Amino acid sequence: MPKEKLTLYLEPEHIEWLESQTNEEQKVSAVVRNLIRKAMKLKSKRKSTVSDPFSYYIINPEVIPDDLKEYADLLIEWWPIRKKKGASCTLKVANRIFDTLRSFPSQDRKKALEKAITAGWKDIYPLKKGYKPEEPKNNHPASRVFTAERGFE
Repeated sequence: MPKEKLTLYLEPEHIEWLESQTNEEQKVSAVVRNLIRKAMKLKSKRKSTVSDPFSYYIINPEVIPDDLKEYADLLIEWWPIRKKKGASCTLKVANRIFDTLRSFPSQDRKKALEKAITAGWKDIYPLKKGYKPEEPKNNHPASRVFTAERGFE
């Protein structure tokens, strides 16, 4: 890539700082180029995350779909937990979570989000239905009463 010559007019304190950053291996021009590269890299990082409203610790309630607005407070509370755990927080992932939440019965959505918050989960999971065996009905042979007079009743 061809290079072009550039003339800079700097204030004395800028020149002093620039000279303090130079050494035998790195001349003034290399320091200036490195500063420009760092600024360009930083700007490109900002550009990629600014367009994604879910890449921050705090999400705006306006980005939550209308059909899930009643759970907005819980989603906003849970999102930083998810991000702190190192989970991917992007628009694509948020849409997947919204679809998962929609797949739950409406009465379980709030409980699932509350469980994810209290347990510190990265994802939301359907509620497990507790297994409680039914009370045995009195039609089992062992439930019959035996009397000497009448036998089994």
